[in-house]
Amino acid sequence: MIIDVRENGGGSLTYSDRIASRFIENKMLTGYIQHKTGTGHNDFSEPYPLELSPSDRVRWLRPVVVITNRHCYSATNDFVYKMSLLSNVTLLGDRTGGGSGFPFSSELPIGWSVRFSASPLLDIHKNHIESGIDPDVFVNMTSSDIAKGVDPLIDHSVSLLLEK
Repeated sequence: MIIDVRENGGGSLTYSDRIASRFIENKMLTGYIQHKTGTGHNDFSEPYPLELSPSDRVRWLRPVVVITNRHCYSATNDFVYKMSLLSNVTLLGDRTGGGSGFPFSSELPIGWSVRFSASPLLDIHKNHIESGIDPDVFVNMTSSDIAKGVDPLIDHSVSLLLEK
């Protein structure tokens, strides 16, 4: 199966979990979350664990390639991270754009806008995933590929799946 999440700006973390739960057999630790607790720069709660349970519906336990790029943010970044934990999944493309969940937006007195994750997500080692997730296999699409109507990421994904 190929899941192409390129250019996906995010959405609901609930859907990230719902989709990822279709690819696991057993409950698993997927990371940690913190919540903003005050006005200070580092005023966040202690991290608490996040677990993912398998779906009680149809599940896919065979090889999967998830195609990513720099325009995958927020809940998409979370989904890509969760999929990266699975042994039957290969991430292909470019590093995701990052972000976690529950974005907070505000305008500064000088007119600038600021947006940050009010509840940062951490990986299973308690490291931030805000800066994005690296692919297992880096594949780039050039303007020449686009002009020719070719998608080397799809082609490479198919090749990987045929090898498995």
